[in-house]
Amino acid sequence: MPLSRTTRSRNTRYNAVRLAACAVALEILLAGLLGLDDLRYRIPEAVGLLLLTSLFYMLSVYICLQFERDPGYRTPRGVLVAILAAGAVFRLTAWPLEPAFSDDVYRYRWEGMLQAEGGNPYQARPADPEWTHLRDETWPRVGSKDFKAGYGPLIELMELVTYRAVSGAVRDPNRQAFWFKAPAALFDVAVAGVVLGLLAARGLPLSRVLIYAWNPLVIMEFWGSGHNDSLVLALVVAAFWAAARKRWWVAFTLLSLGAAAKIWPLVLFPIFIGWERGRPLRWREWTVLLPVAGLLALPYWSDVEENARFLTGFVGGWRNNDALYGPLLWLVGEAQTAKRVVFALSGAAVAAVTLARWPLERAALAVITTLLLLASNCHPWYLTWLVPFLAVVPAPALLLWTALAPLAYRVVIAWTLLGVWEGSTPWRWWIHAPVLALLISKLFIELRARLRRRAAVPGA
Repeated sequence: MPLSRTTRSRNTRYNAVRLAACAVALEILLAGLLGLDDLRYRIPEAVGLLLLTSLFYMLSVYICLQFERDPGYRTPRGVLVAILAAGAVFRLTAWPLEPAFSDDVYRYRWEGMLQAEGGNPYQARPADPEWTHLRDETWPRVGSKDFKAGYGPLIELMELVTYRAVSGAVRDPNRQAFWFKAPAALFDVAVAGVVLGLLAARGLPLSRVLIYAWNPLVIMEFWGSGHNDSLVLALVVAAFWAAARKRWWVAFTLLSLGAAAKIWPLVLFPIFIGWERGRPLRWREWTVLLPVAGLLALPYWSDVEENARFLTGFVGGWRNNDALYGPLLWLVGEAQTAKRVVFALSGAAVAAVTLARWPLERAALAVITTLLLLASNCHPWYLTWLVPFLAVVPAPALLLWTALAPLAYRVVIAWTLLGVWEGSTPWRWWIHAPVLALLISKLFIELRARLRRRAAVPGA
């Protein structure tokens, strides 16, 4: 029986009040981080606060989805404005935090400084003797000193532009590194905007932007730590928005720019190309990748074989917070073989969802989830890749994965005190085991339902 307008209005107000209460709790908990001084030395307290924040986030998502129980629900403007305003407040609260869970902004600054001095980040390492004059008080926190750059040319260009802007305004090296959070914050705002556009294009309630805007992992990784993944996400999600509007040349151009920032969006090209009647659907449009990547790479054109080997270590190499890679390595007994198996399984996942013609966002979630579950290295901020798509396909197991991600910050304790990174210990199963259990349960339930439907069809 359809609900009356009065009942629908009452339900909307009730859920809005519950959301407001969750927003207050989220803000209090995030503000609590500001009182912990240097979070590197207060990891247990910080993780505890973030897990509580995740709890209220999950409750907020549940309440948000309750809006949709009313037939014909459309997000009231006041509710949408309140969701976005709360998301903005959460971000401004996290902004003053010094990067504690990661030292990446110090590496970004070093690469920007190197380029300003005429160096090529794809050929120079921080430890190289010819670049010792770039060392200052931030040097101890510059990561991967023995490795060349592992980011795409678009990110390298962004680092150069950021360094020139920041160094002209701020003298202190540590403050310069802090301001390298600014691009991540700005592109995070852009991601929220394109998520709204994608939801509108798919005919989904705009209130679902909460799933991205209130996600504590997103807030901490982009506004607290300044990770450059928000640039990639802005481009990738904009590509999906363009695809939803059937603007395929624009979609492939944006996806190509995303791949020119970080390599992982390349796995999404097959699902964009599509497959029908034994042939690819959009085989011309994908070629825009070649000129886009080529033009952006021109300033850095050089031998990047070592850089490529470093990048493939993501799927089979240095182990950190890995999920299925550990059991896989134990099974095959050798790292190089395990890497090949990861590539093969990831490729199989891409092929399966492409041939099955899954909806784009669902296919992207499946592919990215497979990649992250199999990878030998799964930093917490890699899980932000999932969040924009969860606004379209709210998968409880994957939402839980982002909620439990702060447990991975435990490694910062030994790293800060001893300089030792212990990223692959049994502790990681507190993150991955509940997620895998939920995913397997979901697959079992769907398989059983499919078998029952088939059994109910005569002659099946």
